[in-house]
Amino acid sequence: MDATKGHRDIHQVRQAKLDVKNEVAKQLIEAMESGNTPWQRPWKSQSLMPINGATQSGYRGVNRILLALQNRSSNIWLTFNQANDAGYKVRKGEKGTPIVKVVELDRGERNGRERGEDASSSVDGQGDGKEARKAFILRRYFVFNAEQIEGFPIPVEEPGLLAHESVEQVSNVVEAMKEQTGLMVIHGGNNACYVPSLHEVRLPPKRAFDGLYDYWVTALHECAHASMNERCMNRTEAISKRWGDEAYAMEELRAEIASCLLAHTTGLARGQGASSGGPADPYAHHREQHAAYLRSWVKVIKNDPMAILSAAKDADRICEYILGLAMKREAMAPHREWVAAYER
Repeated sequence: MDATKGHRDIHQVRQAKLDVKNEVAKQLIEAMESGNTPWQRPWKSQSLMPINGATQSGYRGVNRILLALQNRSSNIWLTFNQANDAGYKVRKGEKGTPIVKVVELDRGERNGRERGEDASSSVDGQGDGKEARKAFILRRYFVFNAEQIEGFPIPVEEPGLLAHESVEQVSNVVEAMKEQTGLMVIHGGNNACYVPSLHEVRLPPKRAFDGLYDYWVTALHECAHASMNERCMNRTEAISKRWGDEAYAMEELRAEIASCLLAHTTGLARGQGASSGGPADPYAHHREQHAAYLRSWVKVIKNDPMAILSAAKDADRICEYILGLAMKREAMAPHREWVAAYER
């Protein structure tokens, strides 16, 4: 192969990869700066649980956020071909929503300089001293919401949980963190924070908050931070890769997205559950508090297009971990009295 052409192809691949990263990051950063992200404004309860209508698989990581930004009435998405295969047609003039997927590329070896420039490659050692490397690229795909597809059946959204039901679920999440990781939750003072050295969450008294929603979403935010502990997800390595303000901004963004996902999953941010015991718009106070705060940190990470993508992916993992603890606690509920008696 002509060396000049090969170098040009590699440059084009790298440029395409950076363009996709930058486009996605730009979209999310603009949403954050204008207060329009799913964790800064009210959304329909299903919007943060998007699924593929053909595979029934849920979208994860940054795609979950990208699709929620569309604020569609349905959480079902399909590609153009999936809609056709199911016997439906995308309405004329409808525009698809871009999502991203990491795919492996078939590449030859590169010299040391090229290797240093490509951060999206993994190295597998070979016995002859050479290295076989796998290269990855962020590729863009387009999907359409069910409401953009002619005749596609859209399920009626279930009503939100009642206030006591959502509080019971979110309380189960916090109690699971306490019971299974040794987390302490202390009430008092004027600040909410997580103290890593003590594995302790500190919250103001409940009466200091404007409603149940504000209290519990703050507790979820701090529990997300607590997942960094070595008894939990041991996320200290991920934090140590960044320094100072950048590390702090990344961790705050992880926790903010995770608390949003947990609030939706537990029913705290849905319909009846959200409006009872709090203001008509349960997000209002929380949004006012956190929008400016996040905007100040976005300046720190906006020059790194992978930062936003990584934060969304990490938040998804945090949410999955914490919900796993809650599911385990619920499964043990019928046996809790017997276990307590046995441990005395």
